[in-house]
Amino acid sequence: MMRGALVARGGRVLMALALLVLIAGCGRRGVTPPTDSRGIQLRAGADLHAHLIMRSALAPWFQGEPDSGVLASSPTQAFVNPLDSATLQQAGVRLVVVALWPPLDLRPGRTALDEALGQLRALHEFARRHPAFGVATDAASARALMAQGRIALLPSIEGGGGISRVEEVDVLYAAGARSLGLVHFTDNRLGDARDAQLGTALGPWLNGSSDGLTPLGRQVVLRMVSLGMVVDVSHASERTMRDILALTEPAGVPVIASHEGAAHASVRTVTPAMAARIGASGGLIGIGLYRNPIAEPVPDGERWPGHQPDTCDDVVAHWLYYQRLAGERAVVLGSDLGTPTSRPLPGPGCPQGIRNSGDLPALFSTLVARGVSRELLEDSAHRVLQLLERVEAVASPEVRADARRRRVFETPHFASPL
Repeated sequence: MMRGALVARGGRVLMALALLVLIAGCGRRGVTPPTDSRGIQLRAGADLHAHLIMRSALAPWFQGEPDSGVLASSPTQAFVNPLDSATLQQAGVRLVVVALWPPLDLRPGRTALDEALGQLRALHEFARRHPAFGVATDAASARALMAQGRIALLPSIEGGGGISRVEEVDVLYAAGARSLGLVHFTDNRLGDARDAQLGTALGPWLNGSSDGLTPLGRQVVLRMVSLGMVVDVSHASERTMRDILALTEPAGVPVIASHEGAAHASVRTVTPAMAARIGASGGLIGIGLYRNPIAEPVPDGERWPGHQPDTCDDVVAHWLYYQRLAGERAVVLGSDLGTPTSRPLPGPGCPQGIRNSGDLPALFSTLVARGVSRELLEDSAHRVLQLLERVEAVASPEVRADARRRRVFETPHFASPL
């Protein structure tokens, strides 16, 4: 327990230092989305993982939010908002699973659970300020928002470090969370995170146990199944993923790995065996658009003539890799846009790189040119909602009703129930 606490605290401190040393820049609006060779703007339908309100978590370092007049103009502007409703709509993205990263619990008087609840409150406030977006609480309300021409937002908590009792899952559900990633960069009370996510040099200080899910983690997964919440296995170690699937597969509940690279190219990933199981059970794997400075290059055997590393070509290679492992219907966009990392640089597939969501159509065109089905790209929102409906169908109406009656913690960040 002592080592686990030190690992968790060390991870928070090092993450804080890493975030502070990254360089932010100013952005601008007015990006015209590219089209394919026939002049058709391609559509992805859904994004399985995007940070729309990172400013609320990283103020004052992060600049802007969607539809605020600030938009990143370079792939290297890690601390500038890269999303807005106009470019998402032009790219055909109508459904976003919004990743809510609870800020580091280093501030006096704020627990990690307080921070998660504060992020949920901030997302609802964001949607009230920006009516092009709407927060969904289930598949039906997401479909209704999309039918109105709005972008449906499904709230997801990235990291369950704030959960100390299984009853707190109900509190997050009552506050609007509909998905949860149990771990993030370091181990926590729920389970083992993948080692060396922040680089092998930090491994001796940050790598924790290899014990998979903890007893509390198992209770949390089962409670999520009862509530109809989607389990996100991103950032988990392979043993933790196996433990999660051992609970979800018998229940007929699919899971997501919301933002991944290829197993040989990034330590933030699902392995081939886990990818195959996720696909076989009806789950989804989202492909991220980050450039990982500690990643290995895409192997030569997966490149094509003219392939340029650190560009959209790497994203396409990862996409094709996971299609082979999990099946083509299991792979969707999981951009991770809005997280403070650099994005793909300019290259033959994406002439401007990935500056912001206005560059998504160029990526989709490149995917189609490499053999990815246009219909599958345009159908991804439907597949995400189908997965959510499968998860909801297994949930207990009684458990969900009981959770909805809970009062959300009275904190300065989440002062009253929604």
